[in-house]
Amino acid sequence: MVTRGTLVAYAFALIACGSSSTQTDAGADAANTNDADVDAGVINVAPVIVDQGPAGVGAVNVLYTTITLCIPGTTTCQTIDHVEVDTGSVGLRIVSSVLDAFLILPAATAGSGNPLIECYQYADGYNWGPVVTADVHIGGETAASVPIQIAGGAASTPAPSACSSAGSEEDTVPTLGGNGLVGIGFQAADCGNACANTTTPRTGSYYSCTGTTCTPAAVPIASQVQNPVSLFPSDNNGVAVELPAIDPGGAATVTGSLIFGIGTASNNALGAAQIITIDATTGYFTTVFADQTLAASFIDSGSVSYAFPDTAIPQCTTGSLTGFFCPPTSLSLMATNTGQNHVSIATPFNVADANGLYGNGDAALNDLAITAFTPGYFDWGLSFFYGRTVFTAISGAMTPGGAGPYFAY
Repeated sequence: MVTRGTLVAYAFALIACGSSSTQTDAGADAANTNDADVDAGVINVAPVIVDQGPAGVGAVNVLYTTITLCIPGTTTCQTIDHVEVDTGSVGLRIVSSVLDAFLILPAATAGSGNPLIECYQYADGYNWGPVVTADVHIGGETAASVPIQIAGGAASTPAPSACSSAGSEEDTVPTLGGNGLVGIGFQAADCGNACANTTTPRTGSYYSCTGTTCTPAAVPIASQVQNPVSLFPSDNNGVAVELPAIDPGGAATVTGSLIFGIGTASNNALGAAQIITIDATTGYFTTVFADQTLAASFIDSGSVSYAFPDTAIPQCTTGSLTGFFCPPTSLSLMATNTGQNHVSIATPFNVADANGLYGNGDAALNDLAITAFTPGYFDWGLSFFYGRTVFTAISGAMTPGGAGPYFAY
Protein backbone atom coordinates (compact mmCIF):
# COMPACT_ATOMS: atom_id res chain seq x y z
CA MET A 1 0.00 0.00 0.00
CA VAL A 2 1.44 3.36 -1.01
CA THR A 3 -1.20 5.99 -0.39
CA ARG A 4 0.10 9.28 0.86
CA GLY A 5 -3.07 11.22 0.18
CA THR A 6 -1.55 14.65 0.76
CA LEU A 7 -2.81 15.80 -2.62
CA VAL A 8 -6.01 16.96 -0.98
CA ALA A 9 -4.12 19.42 1.19
CA TYR A 10 -2.14 20.93 -1.62
CA ALA A 11 -4.93 21.11 -4.16
CA PHE A 12 -6.07 24.29 -2.49
CA ALA A 13 -3.33 26.40 -4.05
CA LEU A 14 -2.20 27.42 -0.59
CA ILE A 15 1.44 26.55 -1.15
CA ALA A 16 4.62 28.36 -2.09
CA CYS A 17 8.32 27.75 -1.78
CA GLY A 18 9.74 27.35 1.68
CA SER A 19 12.36 25.47 3.67
CA SER A 20 13.16 25.53 7.34
CA SER A 21 16.05 23.11 7.66
CA THR A 22 18.80 23.86 10.13
CA GLN A 23 22.26 22.36 10.50
CA THR A 24 24.41 21.09 13.32
CA ASP A 25 27.74 19.38 13.86
CA ALA A 26 26.72 18.18 17.31
CA GLY A 27 26.74 14.54 16.28
CA ALA A 28 24.55 11.78 17.56
CA ASP A 29 22.78 13.91 20.17
CA ALA A 30 21.72 16.52 17.64
CA ALA A 31 18.24 15.09 17.25
CA ASN A 32 17.56 15.13 20.98
CA THR A 33 17.71 18.78 21.88
CA ASN A 34 14.03 19.62 21.42
CA ASP A 35 12.57 16.59 23.17
CA ALA A 36 11.83 16.98 26.87
CA ASP A 37 11.19 13.25 27.17
CA VAL A 38 14.68 12.54 25.88
CA ASP A 39 16.15 14.91 28.44
CA ALA A 40 14.28 12.92 31.10
CA GLY A 41 15.89 9.70 29.86
CA VAL A 42 13.06 8.52 27.58
CA ILE A 43 14.70 8.03 24.22
CA ASN A 44 11.87 6.40 22.29
CA VAL A 45 9.78 9.53 21.76
CA ALA A 46 9.96 12.19 19.07
CA PRO A 47 7.76 15.29 19.23
CA VAL A 48 5.33 15.81 16.35
CA ILE A 49 3.30 18.81 15.30
CA VAL A 50 0.40 19.60 13.00
CA ASP A 51 0.86 23.12 11.69
CA GLN A 52 0.99 24.95 8.38
CA GLY A 53 4.33 23.45 7.45
CA PRO A 54 7.48 25.13 6.14
CA ALA A 55 7.19 28.83 5.38
CA GLY A 56 4.58 29.49 2.72
CA VAL A 57 3.23 25.93 2.41
CA GLY A 58 -0.09 26.44 4.22
CA ALA A 59 -0.57 22.75 5.00
CA VAL A 60 -3.73 21.33 6.54
CA ASN A 61 -3.77 18.10 8.54
CA VAL A 62 -0.14 17.23 7.89
CA LEU A 63 1.87 15.67 10.71
CA TYR A 64 5.53 16.71 10.99
CA THR A 65 8.61 15.78 13.01
CA THR A 66 12.31 16.71 13.07
CA ILE A 67 15.04 14.37 11.87
CA THR A 68 18.82 14.60 11.97
CA LEU A 69 20.91 13.08 9.17
CA CYS A 70 24.61 12.36 9.57
CA ILE A 71 27.30 11.14 7.24
CA PRO A 72 27.59 7.53 8.44
CA GLY A 73 29.94 7.08 11.37
CA THR A 74 30.64 10.81 11.72
CA THR A 75 29.43 13.86 13.62
CA THR A 76 28.83 15.80 10.40
CA CYS A 77 25.07 16.21 10.58
CA GLN A 78 22.12 18.32 9.52
CA THR A 79 18.86 18.68 11.43
CA ILE A 80 15.78 19.05 9.22
CA ASP A 81 12.41 20.08 10.60
CA HIS A 82 8.97 19.67 9.07
CA VAL A 83 9.51 16.15 7.79
CA GLU A 84 6.11 14.56 7.18
CA VAL A 85 5.22 11.51 9.29
CA ASP A 86 3.50 8.90 7.12
CA THR A 87 2.27 5.56 8.48
CA GLY A 88 1.03 4.70 4.97
CA SER A 89 4.41 4.44 3.25
CA VAL A 90 7.94 3.21 3.94
CA GLY A 91 11.26 5.04 3.83
CA LEU A 92 12.88 8.39 4.49
CA ARG A 93 12.87 10.84 1.60
CA ILE A 94 14.42 14.29 1.90
CA VAL A 95 13.93 17.07 -0.65
CA SER A 96 17.30 17.75 -2.27
CA SER A 97 17.01 21.53 -2.05
CA VAL A 98 16.95 21.55 1.77
CA LEU A 99 20.23 19.65 2.14
CA ASP A 100 23.33 21.67 2.94
CA ALA A 101 26.34 21.34 0.67
CA PHE A 102 28.57 19.97 3.43
CA LEU A 103 26.34 16.91 3.96
CA ILE A 104 27.74 14.65 1.25
CA LEU A 105 26.04 11.31 1.84
CA PRO A 106 27.50 8.15 0.26
CA ALA A 107 25.65 7.25 -2.95
CA ALA A 108 24.36 3.73 -3.52
CA THR A 109 25.10 1.90 -6.73
CA ALA A 110 23.15 -0.71 -8.65
CA GLY A 111 24.61 -4.13 -9.39
CA SER A 112 25.87 -2.69 -12.67
CA GLY A 113 27.98 -0.17 -10.79
CA ASN A 114 25.88 2.74 -12.06
CA PRO A 115 24.11 5.14 -9.66
CA LEU A 116 20.98 3.67 -8.08
CA ILE A 117 17.98 5.95 -8.56
CA GLU A 118 14.53 5.24 -7.19
CA CYS A 119 11.03 6.07 -8.32
CA TYR A 120 8.70 5.94 -5.33
CA GLN A 121 5.07 6.24 -6.33
CA TYR A 122 2.15 7.52 -4.26
CA ALA A 123 -1.53 7.66 -5.10
CA ASP A 124 -1.05 11.21 -6.37
CA GLY A 125 2.49 11.40 -7.73
CA TYR A 126 6.05 10.23 -7.23
CA ASN A 127 9.53 10.97 -5.90
CA TRP A 128 12.50 10.53 -8.25
CA GLY A 129 16.01 10.64 -6.86
CA PRO A 130 19.15 8.76 -5.87
CA VAL A 131 19.53 6.35 -2.99
CA VAL A 132 22.15 7.36 -0.43
CA THR A 133 23.16 6.18 3.03
CA ALA A 134 22.86 8.14 6.27
CA ASP A 135 22.79 7.70 10.02
CA VAL A 136 19.26 8.73 11.00
CA HIS A 137 18.37 10.22 14.40
CA ILE A 138 14.72 10.64 15.41
CA GLY A 139 13.96 11.63 18.99
CA GLY A 140 16.55 9.73 20.98
CA GLU A 141 16.74 6.77 18.60
CA THR A 142 19.43 6.13 16.00
CA ALA A 143 19.44 3.92 12.91
CA ALA A 144 22.89 3.50 11.41
CA SER A 145 23.71 3.44 7.70
CA VAL A 146 20.13 3.66 6.47
CA PRO A 147 19.38 3.69 2.72
CA ILE A 148 17.28 6.81 2.11
CA GLN A 149 16.16 8.71 -0.98
CA ILE A 150 17.07 12.25 -2.00
CA ALA A 151 13.90 13.45 -3.73
CA GLY A 152 14.76 15.56 -6.75
CA GLY A 153 18.45 14.74 -6.53
CA ALA A 154 18.53 13.23 -10.03
CA ALA A 155 17.24 16.25 -11.92
CA SER A 156 19.71 15.74 -14.78
CA THR A 157 18.32 12.23 -15.35
CA PRO A 158 14.69 12.28 -16.51
CA ALA A 159 12.31 9.83 -14.86
CA PRO A 160 11.25 6.93 -17.12
CA SER A 161 7.64 6.93 -18.27
CA ALA A 162 6.88 3.95 -16.05
CA CYS A 163 7.66 6.26 -13.15
CA SER A 164 6.24 9.59 -14.30
CA SER A 165 2.94 7.98 -15.27
CA ALA A 166 2.07 7.96 -11.53
CA GLY A 167 1.21 11.65 -11.67
CA SER A 168 3.03 14.80 -10.65
CA GLU A 169 6.62 14.85 -9.49
CA GLU A 170 6.71 15.83 -5.79
CA ASP A 171 10.37 16.65 -5.36
CA THR A 172 10.17 20.22 -4.07
CA VAL A 173 9.06 21.56 -0.70
CA PRO A 174 5.83 23.01 -2.14
CA THR A 175 4.83 19.90 -4.08
CA LEU A 176 5.71 17.48 -1.29
CA GLY A 177 4.31 19.77 1.41
CA GLY A 178 7.33 19.42 3.68
CA ASN A 179 11.10 19.26 3.76
CA GLY A 180 10.89 15.51 3.50
CA LEU A 181 8.77 12.52 4.38
CA VAL A 182 9.46 9.62 6.71
CA GLY A 183 7.46 6.50 5.93
CA ILE A 184 7.09 4.40 9.08
CA GLY A 185 4.43 2.00 7.86
CA PHE A 186 3.95 -1.72 8.41
CA GLN A 187 6.86 -2.93 6.26
CA ALA A 188 10.62 -2.79 6.83
CA ALA A 189 11.66 -2.14 3.20
CA ASP A 190 9.82 -0.04 0.67
CA CYS A 191 9.47 -2.64 -2.09
CA GLY A 192 10.51 -6.04 -0.74
CA ASN A 193 10.64 -9.18 -2.86
CA ALA A 194 9.08 -7.49 -5.87
CA CYS A 195 12.18 -5.32 -6.33
CA ALA A 196 14.68 -8.01 -5.34
CA ASN A 197 13.73 -10.24 -8.27
CA THR A 198 16.82 -10.52 -10.45
CA THR A 199 15.08 -12.45 -13.23
CA THR A 200 12.65 -9.70 -14.14
CA PRO A 201 13.52 -6.41 -12.42
CA ARG A 202 10.41 -4.46 -11.58
CA THR A 203 9.67 -1.40 -13.70
CA GLY A 204 8.62 1.86 -12.04
CA SER A 205 10.77 1.36 -8.91
CA TYR A 206 14.58 1.12 -8.84
CA TYR A 207 16.82 2.01 -11.78
CA SER A 208 20.44 1.75 -12.82
CA CYS A 209 21.21 5.04 -14.54
CA THR A 210 24.04 6.35 -16.64
CA GLY A 211 23.67 9.76 -18.21
CA THR A 212 20.04 10.04 -19.27
CA THR A 213 19.56 6.30 -19.74
CA CYS A 214 17.91 4.27 -16.98
CA THR A 215 17.07 0.57 -16.88
CA PRO A 216 15.12 -1.29 -14.16
CA ALA A 217 17.41 -2.72 -11.49
CA ALA A 218 16.94 -5.51 -8.99
CA VAL A 219 17.87 -4.43 -5.46
CA PRO A 220 18.36 -6.75 -2.47
CA ILE A 221 15.82 -6.09 0.26
CA ALA A 222 18.46 -4.84 2.72
CA SER A 223 19.71 -2.30 0.15
CA GLN A 224 16.27 -0.87 -0.58
CA VAL A 225 15.09 2.33 1.10
CA GLN A 226 14.25 1.27 4.64
CA ASN A 227 11.77 2.06 7.38
CA PRO A 228 14.28 3.57 9.83
CA VAL A 229 12.34 2.28 12.83
CA SER A 230 13.05 -1.31 11.82
CA LEU A 231 16.79 -0.55 12.05
CA PHE A 232 16.78 0.89 15.59
CA PRO A 233 18.75 -1.29 18.02
CA SER A 234 15.59 -1.52 20.17
CA ASP A 235 12.01 -0.17 20.09
CA ASN A 236 12.00 -1.42 16.51
CA ASN A 237 8.79 -3.48 16.19
CA GLY A 238 6.43 -0.62 15.38
CA VAL A 239 5.26 2.86 16.29
CA ALA A 240 2.46 4.70 18.02
CA VAL A 241 1.18 8.15 17.06
CA GLU A 242 -0.41 9.97 19.99
CA LEU A 243 -2.38 13.18 19.40
CA PRO A 244 -4.77 15.00 21.75
CA ALA A 245 -8.46 15.49 21.06
CA ILE A 246 -9.41 18.79 19.45
CA ASP A 247 -12.61 20.79 19.12
CA PRO A 248 -14.88 20.11 16.12
CA GLY A 249 -14.05 23.52 14.74
CA GLY A 250 -10.37 22.65 14.52
CA ALA A 251 -7.15 23.88 16.11
CA ALA A 252 -4.48 26.26 14.90
CA THR A 253 -1.74 23.79 15.80
CA VAL A 254 -1.54 20.47 17.63
CA THR A 255 1.46 18.85 19.27
CA GLY A 256 1.82 15.19 20.14
CA SER A 257 4.24 12.28 20.26
CA LEU A 258 5.66 9.71 17.91
CA ILE A 259 6.51 6.78 20.17
CA PHE A 260 8.81 4.01 18.95
CA GLY A 261 8.26 0.38 19.85
CA ILE A 262 5.20 -1.55 20.98
CA GLY A 263 5.40 -3.07 24.44
CA THR A 264 9.13 -2.37 24.69
CA ALA A 265 8.92 0.35 27.36
CA SER A 266 6.55 1.74 29.97
CA ASN A 267 5.24 4.39 27.55
CA ASN A 268 4.26 2.16 24.60
CA ALA A 269 2.13 -0.61 26.08
CA LEU A 270 -0.93 -1.57 24.05
CA GLY A 271 -3.13 -1.25 27.13
CA ALA A 272 -6.79 -1.36 26.15
CA ALA A 273 -6.08 -0.85 22.43
CA GLN A 274 -7.75 -3.43 20.20
CA ILE A 275 -5.72 -5.11 17.47
CA ILE A 276 -6.90 -5.56 13.90
CA THR A 277 -4.48 -7.58 11.81
CA ILE A 278 -3.94 -6.57 8.19
CA ASP A 279 -2.88 -8.11 4.91
CA ALA A 280 0.92 -8.40 4.93
CA THR A 281 1.20 -7.21 1.31
CA THR A 282 -1.38 -4.44 1.06
CA GLY A 283 -1.98 -3.39 4.66
CA TYR A 284 -5.74 -3.63 4.14
CA PHE A 285 -8.52 -4.50 6.53
CA THR A 286 -12.30 -4.29 6.07
CA THR A 287 -14.50 -1.33 6.96
CA VAL A 288 -18.29 -1.70 6.96
CA PHE A 289 -19.96 1.67 6.53
CA ALA A 290 -23.45 2.63 5.35
CA ASP A 291 -24.22 -0.95 4.25
CA GLN A 292 -20.97 -1.06 2.22
CA THR A 293 -18.23 -3.60 2.79
CA LEU A 294 -14.97 -1.82 1.96
CA ALA A 295 -12.29 -4.51 1.89
CA ALA A 296 -9.37 -2.27 0.89
CA SER A 297 -9.41 0.00 3.94
CA PHE A 298 -6.38 1.32 5.79
CA ILE A 299 -5.12 3.76 8.44
CA ASP A 300 -2.73 6.41 7.16
CA SER A 301 -1.35 9.46 8.94
CA GLY A 302 -0.15 10.70 5.54
CA SER A 303 -3.69 11.21 4.29
CA VAL A 304 -5.14 14.56 5.31
CA SER A 305 -8.73 13.44 5.83
CA TYR A 306 -11.17 10.60 5.92
CA ALA A 307 -11.94 9.32 2.43
CA PHE A 308 -14.89 7.01 1.78
CA PRO A 309 -17.78 6.50 -0.64
CA ASP A 310 -21.14 8.03 0.31
CA THR A 311 -23.56 9.46 -2.20
CA ALA A 312 -25.99 10.67 0.49
CA ILE A 313 -23.67 13.31 1.96
CA PRO A 314 -23.62 16.55 -0.06
CA GLN A 315 -20.30 17.34 -1.67
CA CYS A 316 -18.64 20.69 -2.18
CA THR A 317 -19.01 21.69 -5.80
CA THR A 318 -16.79 24.70 -6.32
CA GLY A 319 -13.10 25.33 -6.68
CA SER A 320 -10.40 23.24 -5.05
CA LEU A 321 -12.81 21.78 -2.48
CA THR A 322 -14.76 19.88 -5.13
CA GLY A 323 -15.24 16.33 -3.90
CA PHE A 324 -14.98 17.14 -0.21
CA PHE A 325 -18.07 16.61 1.88
CA CYS A 326 -20.07 19.73 2.74
CA PRO A 327 -23.08 18.63 4.84
CA PRO A 328 -25.34 21.50 6.04
CA THR A 329 -24.80 20.36 9.64
CA SER A 330 -22.05 18.30 11.23
CA LEU A 331 -22.66 14.54 11.04
CA SER A 332 -21.94 11.94 13.71
CA LEU A 333 -21.28 8.67 11.88
CA MET A 334 -20.23 5.13 12.72
CA ALA A 335 -18.22 2.46 10.91
CA THR A 336 -16.91 -0.93 11.93
CA ASN A 337 -13.33 -1.96 11.22
CA THR A 338 -12.56 -5.69 11.10
CA GLY A 339 -9.14 -7.26 10.85
CA GLN A 340 -8.08 -10.56 9.38
CA ASN A 341 -8.13 -11.82 12.98
CA HIS A 342 -11.94 -11.21 12.95
CA VAL A 343 -11.66 -8.56 15.66
CA SER A 344 -14.14 -5.76 15.00
CA ILE A 345 -13.99 -2.22 16.37
CA ALA A 346 -17.03 0.08 16.19
CA THR A 347 -15.49 3.43 15.35
CA PRO A 348 -17.37 6.75 15.57
CA PHE A 349 -16.29 9.75 13.52
CA ASN A 350 -17.60 13.15 12.48
CA VAL A 351 -17.88 14.92 9.15
CA ALA A 352 -18.35 18.68 8.85
CA ASP A 353 -18.69 21.22 6.06
CA ALA A 354 -15.27 21.51 4.41
CA ASN A 355 -16.07 25.04 3.25
CA GLY A 356 -16.55 26.16 6.84
CA LEU A 357 -13.52 24.27 8.10
CA TYR A 358 -11.18 25.85 5.59
CA GLY A 359 -12.55 29.29 6.33
CA ASN A 360 -11.11 29.37 9.84
CA GLY A 361 -7.43 29.00 8.95
CA ASP A 362 -6.76 26.10 11.33
CA ALA A 363 -4.11 23.53 10.48
CA ALA A 364 -5.69 20.65 12.44
CA LEU A 365 -9.18 19.35 11.57
CA ASN A 366 -10.76 16.18 13.00
CA ASP A 367 -13.90 16.15 10.86
CA LEU A 368 -12.59 16.74 7.34
CA ALA A 369 -13.62 14.15 4.75
CA ILE A 370 -13.57 13.64 1.01
CA THR A 371 -15.32 11.20 -1.27
CA ALA A 372 -13.41 8.06 -2.28
CA PHE A 373 -12.18 8.43 -5.85
CA THR A 374 -12.08 4.69 -6.48
CA PRO A 375 -14.46 2.08 -5.06
CA GLY A 376 -13.89 -0.33 -2.22
CA TYR A 377 -11.86 1.54 0.37
CA PHE A 378 -12.10 3.70 3.50
CA ASP A 379 -9.01 5.80 4.18
CA TRP A 380 -8.70 6.63 7.88
CA GLY A 381 -6.48 9.67 7.47
CA LEU A 382 -5.10 12.14 10.00
CA SER A 383 -8.61 13.29 11.00
CA PHE A 384 -8.94 9.87 12.66
CA PHE A 385 -5.81 10.25 14.82
CA TYR A 386 -6.94 13.13 17.06
CA GLY A 387 -7.79 11.96 20.57
CA ARG A 388 -6.29 8.50 19.99
CA THR A 389 -3.10 6.52 20.28
CA VAL A 390 -2.77 4.60 17.02
CA PHE A 391 -0.27 1.72 16.79
CA THR A 392 1.29 0.32 13.61
CA ALA A 393 3.17 -2.98 14.01
CA ILE A 394 5.84 -3.89 11.47
CA SER A 395 5.35 -7.08 9.48
CA GLY A 396 7.01 -10.09 11.10
CA ALA A 397 8.05 -8.18 14.22
CA MET A 398 7.06 -9.68 17.55
CA THR A 399 5.04 -7.60 19.99
CA PRO A 400 3.02 -8.35 23.14
CA GLY A 401 -0.03 -8.38 20.86
CA GLY A 402 1.47 -10.97 18.50
CA ALA A 403 3.44 -10.62 15.31
CA GLY A 404 2.86 -7.69 12.95
CA PRO A 405 1.51 -6.44 10.73
CA TYR A 406 -1.45 -4.88 12.50
CA PHE A 407 -3.06 -1.64 13.55
CA ALA A 408 -4.33 -1.09 17.07
CA TYR A 409 -6.28 1.71 18.70
